[in-house]
Amino acid sequence: MSGSLALPHAEAVERAWRAAAAELGGRYGVNPAWKTPGIRVDGTWGVILLESMGGDAGYLTRARAVFQSSERVNLAVSAEGFLASVGKSLGFVQDIELGHPEFDRRFLARGFPPARVKELLAPPVVDLVLAQPFVGIRLGSPGLAPHPPGLRELEVRRTTIVRDAEQLVGMVRIAEALIPRLDPLAGPVRGDTAHLVERLAGVGGVVREHGFGGLVWEGDPPRREAARLLGESGDRAAVPPLIEALGDRDAGVVIAAIGALEQLSAQAAVPRLVRLLGHREDTVEGRTPADHAADALTTLGHGAVAEAVAAALRGEPDGLAAAIGPRRDEVVAAFMRVLASFDLEARVEAARALGVLGAREALPLLREKSRAMGLRTRLSTAAREAIDAIEAQASLPRPAAAAPEDPDTLPRPADAGDRSDGGPTLPRPASPDSDG
Repeated sequence: MSGSLALPHAEAVERAWRAAAAELGGRYGVNPAWKTPGIRVDGTWGVILLESMGGDAGYLTRARAVFQSSERVNLAVSAEGFLASVGKSLGFVQDIELGHPEFDRRFLARGFPPARVKELLAPPVVDLVLAQPFVGIRLGSPGLAPHPPGLRELEVRRTTIVRDAEQLVGMVRIAEALIPRLDPLAGPVRGDTAHLVERLAGVGGVVREHGFGGLVWEGDPPRREAARLLGESGDRAAVPPLIEALGDRDAGVVIAAIGALEQLSAQAAVPRLVRLLGHREDTVEGRTPADHAADALTTLGHGAVAEAVAAALRGEPDGLAAAIGPRRDEVVAAFMRVLASFDLEARVEAARALGVLGAREALPLLREKSRAMGLRTRLSTAAREAIDAIEAQASLPRPAAAAPEDPDTLPRPADAGDRSDGGPTLPRPASPDSDG
């Protein structure tokens, strides 16, 4: 049973860790690098990893969790040893006392601001800490794995391989109690718009680790859910943040925001939705953001624009300019996005459509594609033809502007007297007494 673990008392350790995993509803595994046990606990807000490591230099057990927070708070809890006690008595070591005699005697609490540290360590955290023979707590940046900005890591550690299932569970409980106090979005989802907008703007992306940890942070699913719920809320105040979410790097968030704006009948989103007709490079459940944007535009009464763009990308650009009307700039942006994608057929047709529209703003991108690594490819040919078409339209002769009329240069009937300015005069009618 314990043949995969390489540490003393392997059988007892494995029994304790498997029992803890069962109580926590977690998944037991073995760290392939250290041959030590680990438990992964997936909560509603994220992941807690209970892991162990070590060798000749010593062993470590720690529960750690990645969470999102922009709060400027520091926290460190450690056992109060002899040197720390002397340093504290001399005023060299910070110790924030909680007013709990046993905790204040056994542990040092450090951090900033002190009042916030006391809030974080208030019951039940202080009681969970005291249930451990010794334990350390710290806040810091996530480990070696690349991580998005705005993430921090909580670590609850003991400098041994813990062999008691109850103590292992207690370490996870400390983390579970602290995270909702550190991460404002770690609690249950509320239905009010302000909370959902905050969740939508939360930290996205993923953090993956090699070995036992695997996926330790995934921020986009809660954001997608927030966008969906904002659409169901019917609150027009959700429209601006949802429009902003159309530019998110996660296609799932973009698609959820499109659906929400469609539900809210948000005409203000139409320009951004037209631009998204070019977002064809990502797929979620077999459909792209461009597909969803076309559906939303149809619902909002702008289906002709979506169909004209789709027809052009099928090689049928006839009537394109007339169909898109005042949405010409957004459609050009959509075609430029397609031109920069990896779909060869669509790129060729996008280049041709840009030529049809005389899109001078696309010339730098078209010139880049016309070179196409120096080869004559379908794309480079289409790009060069589009460039020729745009430049031809730009150089067409235009009617000269009419010169303003100057009254002084117009001929006028002559006066009876002499003109001193020598200006032009019209002949006067002949007098009846003249000879003809």
